[in-house]
Amino acid sequence: MNRFLSFAFVTLILASCTEVQKPTDLNPNNSNDLGSLVIPADFNWSSSIKGVLTINVVPDTAIFEVNGRDIYLMNAQDEILNRAVVSNGLAEFYFNRPQVGGSVFAYLPSTGDRMEITRPGNVTMNVRSNLFNVDYATALASINNGSGKKSSLKAKSTRADLIVNGDFETNDFTNVPNNFNLALGKWYVHSSGKYKWSTKNGSKVFESNNNSKGYAYQLVTVSGGDLYTTTANTSGDFCIFIFYYSGSGSYLGYHGYAPGSNDNIDENGTIPSGADYALIKIHGDKDEWIDNVTFNTAPPIQDADGDGVDDNTDEYPNDASRAYTSYFPTSGYQTVAFEDLWPEKGDYDFNDMVLTNNVVYTLDANNDLVDATFTIELDAVGSGFANGLAIVFVDDNANFIAQDIIQSVSGDVIEDPNVTNGLIVFDHVYNAQSEYYQNNGVGPSKTPDVFTFTVTFNSNASNQNIVPDVYIFRSNDRGLEIHLDGFSGTSAANSSYYNTGDDVNGTYETASGLPWVLEVVTPDKSFEHPIEKVDILVAYPEFQVWAESGGSQNQNWMSSAVTSQIFDLF
Repeated sequence: MNRFLSFAFVTLILASCTEVQKPTDLNPNNSNDLGSLVIPADFNWSSSIKGVLTINVVPDTAIFEVNGRDIYLMNAQDEILNRAVVSNGLAEFYFNRPQVGGSVFAYLPSTGDRMEITRPGNVTMNVRSNLFNVDYATALASINNGSGKKSSLKAKSTRADLIVNGDFETNDFTNVPNNFNLALGKWYVHSSGKYKWSTKNGSKVFESNNNSKGYAYQLVTVSGGDLYTTTANTSGDFCIFIFYYSGSGSYLGYHGYAPGSNDNIDENGTIPSGADYALIKIHGDKDEWIDNVTFNTAPPIQDADGDGVDDNTDEYPNDASRAYTSYFPTSGYQTVAFEDLWPEKGDYDFNDMVLTNNVVYTLDANNDLVDATFTIELDAVGSGFANGLAIVFVDDNANFIAQDIIQSVSGDVIEDPNVTNGLIVFDHVYNAQSEYYQNNGVGPSKTPDVFTFTVTFNSNASNQNIVPDVYIFRSNDRGLEIHLDGFSGTSAANSSYYNTGDDVNGTYETASGLPWVLEVVTPDKSFEHPIEKVDILVAYPEFQVWAESGGSQNQNWMSSAVTSQIFDLF
């Protein structure tokens, strides 16, 4: 199993209690009974950082356009975990990562901007597009090269660098003429007093003066639809912008790039359709420099399946219905551990049913959902009851989705006839096992059974964020459902159980804020459940401080296991 391709069945778990008290003792006496703890009212009983993430993408000039641009969530290895398109300056994700490890970064490929995302909520991503100190979009709209003829610098069938004197070995910079009538293949500056032709590390460079920003332009001819790559070495604060124009001088848009973490620029893209000219602009702050500027072009993208996505980025280059994958949780690996005596409290060994969930979504070229492939490991069955396993899709605020989004299912699952967007993996766990086991240190032990299935979505799914709520139900009493705190019972649930026993109004929490389900998200699945009748506080001594601090302390509590008190799955 690929532990990276993990999918979590999660939502916000909101616990409440009659009295809120944060612990003040960092080293309290260890308790042997989870029920004796005082839990903060807002604790969610999840070792993850999760919720709706809204990124406000803000360029530092009104001219720079971010709408319609891709934005990615990536891990530290630069692998794409999820993607969205900026709309009205915003991009929204469902975000879920381990409390410890599993770093996640937002990345805007059109500019190279990158920032770490540590938690959900509203965050602002400032785009470093500070290339303009006048309105060049208007001034450059009249650009032409006099004759209007194409230059010999035009890209042919092989990649070619169109920039002349990009290494700045020649001091050949001319002031921009008043009519902006620029010749091809030559650097233009607004004032000779704003730059220096200097030497850095034995190489000639273009450098801004110590009291002003320096910038220069070069005009080249291009073909719309061609690919380009632009590169440069910088001192850290020089940018490249590319303005596109038709042969008649119509302004078609631009791309802008700032240096990456290595102070260099290395970006690529596609020249807009209808473009005949590109104006390359370099721009840097005072005392900054740039060198070895290139602008290479090549023929249009290779797209074997014709979906409009370059084969180099298309994860399914021979399947026009699919282009991308995304994962849930955003980073890490998730386990869901149940107590099944609801609405009565259990013994808090969290091994009545233990599931490991992995889901991979596929999306089409428009980022619309195509399907989701689930892999569920049945790690433990320590219950004396026969239970079923079900899933219902909800939105990223844990609300039921009114429209049916499921087109079909295949594999180890059926659609739930009583629940819209519901699935039943099995209705009787002991009948579903290939061979009876408990994996709790008492009954038989066995390598966990694995249930694999695919859900194909219809057009109602579109590009919305959907979250699978995984829950169990009693095999001989379908209406007795047990959910993560924060989810609601489905339309098949028997509401007469609510507010009975230890349940508070069908919230799947007790009056003191205790849950029936524990969610654990780690980078490498380092959680192993307690053995039978062992309270989780005994199996994991650091769990108490984690719980009583509302998850703010001892976030790596699962590394503190008493090995004799847990079941070794590996």
